[in-house]
Amino acid sequence: MSGKDYYAILWVQKNATEEDIKKAYRKLAMQYHPDRNGGDKESEKKFKEIWEAYGILSDAQKRKQYDTFWTTWNNGFSWGFTGDVDLGDIFESFFGWGFSSSSKTRKRSSEQRGEDLEYTIKIDLKTSIYGGKEKIKIDYLQTCETCKWDGGSWKKTCDKCRGSGYVKYRQESFFGVIEHTGVCDACNGTGEILEELCHTCHGKKRIKKTKEIDIDIPAWIENGMIIKLTWEGNDGVGTSAKWDLYVRFQASNEEKWLERKGNDLSYTIEIDVIEAILGTEKEIHIPIIGKRKIKIASSTQFWTIIKLAWDGVKHIQSDKKGDLFIYLDIKIPKKFGKKEKELYEAIAIEKKLDVWETWVFSKIFS
Repeated sequence: MSGKDYYAILWVQKNATEEDIKKAYRKLAMQYHPDRNGGDKESEKKFKEIWEAYGILSDAQKRKQYDTFWTTWNNGFSWGFTGDVDLGDIFESFFGWGFSSSSKTRKRSSEQRGEDLEYTIKIDLKTSIYGGKEKIKIDYLQTCETCKWDGGSWKKTCDKCRGSGYVKYRQESFFGVIEHTGVCDACNGTGEILEELCHTCHGKKRIKKTKEIDIDIPAWIENGMIIKLTWEGNDGVGTSAKWDLYVRFQASNEEKWLERKGNDLSYTIEIDVIEAILGTEKEIHIPIIGKRKIKIASSTQFWTIIKLAWDGVKHIQSDKKGDLFIYLDIKIPKKFGKKEKELYEAIAIEKKLDVWETWVFSKIFS
């Protein structure tokens, strides 16, 4: 589910605190809870939206990513629901319990959802500008080929839930005291107990594996951005579905006087004091991006900036580019030739400047 304004769904401002978000969620969740609305489909739909919004905004990292990149996620990123979502699953994942007996009865299932994985890649400035390829190794969980999801053999009916996979609990919540049916903790909802474990996975139904993946790095990538690789995560249990791998980029923003700020680039060069006084046109070589011609006006001052429009980094969602800014640092020579020094001292005498050694020449020329 993408492109939604989660703040509007919870009726909070974008600068809302964590406590503001929690209060808004509780109020709306109580209002639209299906048990309070006789199983009304519209209330159920609204409740799902409220839960989805809270799931993002209550998590500091997901909220930051949503605030920064939600338009990018419209093209492939999603933290929302997909398919037919059981509200009992929602409540169980958040509170540890399901709906009361008046709600939809959950079906017994031995399926277990796989997990998404996350991997961080460090890239240099050149790769962040032009893109590239990277080969990574990741550890993941694969379905055990020996027992094919069973975890072992010689199964017997669970004594605690008597094979149903669920047991009844009473628990207090902000909705009040609720009697609910939860997953049996003895058999994890399968209704069966293994008497003999698989010798390969030892009853875990999955084994740890390592694989190599080729990553195509987009040319516009910025520090902190994430791309999703579908079906590269952990295998599920009892299902052929695979989950996803999220690759986060740590991108360097500078290299050899070249620096990136968003889509703009800046580069510092040294010019001779004579070039600054008289002006010139020269070709410079910038690391990573190559040669550029610049015009330096006469009487240029320290840290004058020359802007080369549309010569920066491409924007994420358009062909528009940022700018390249050249900072001019005027170099004062540390050593002078005899003739060069005489010229500078003659200028100092002409301007009547009180500088070192000019008195010697003033005696000569007087």
